[in-house]
Amino acid sequence: HATVPERIEYIEKMLGDSADQHNQELQALKSAHSKHEAALAKNGKDAGAALSQHASVAERIAYLETLLGDSADKHAQELEALKAAHDGHAKELASWKDAHARLSSEARAMGAKHMSTSERLDELERRLKHCFDA
Repeated sequence: HATVPERIEYIEKMLGDSADQHNQELQALKSAHSKHEAALAKNGKDAGAALSQHASVAERIAYLETLLGDSADKHAQELEALKAAHDGHAKELASWKDAHARLSSEARAMGAKHMSTSERLDELERRLKHCFDA
């Protein structure tokens, strides 16, 4: 699994790439519109009739804004899903840490109850000495 910063960087990159792509498309549309206007004026055709067949700049921008808004909404939903998954992972990690701490504490407690080898030998020698002294 990727780390949270890597995930956030990926999402930011995807949002940035999407916004950059939409901006480039918008600029290309504006440029194409300007070329069409110039061609119509140069050839002396009825610009009003020709332009009425095309969507206006405002309509085109509204369409692009709708697309960008839909894309942003989708990215926001994906980000929320990632946040929810991250929260789940964080809770799971916390429970594993608690379990580890509990087991470590139990292991230390059990270790404290047992005598070391030298302590056991000392105890055996003391008992044997007591048996032979009596």
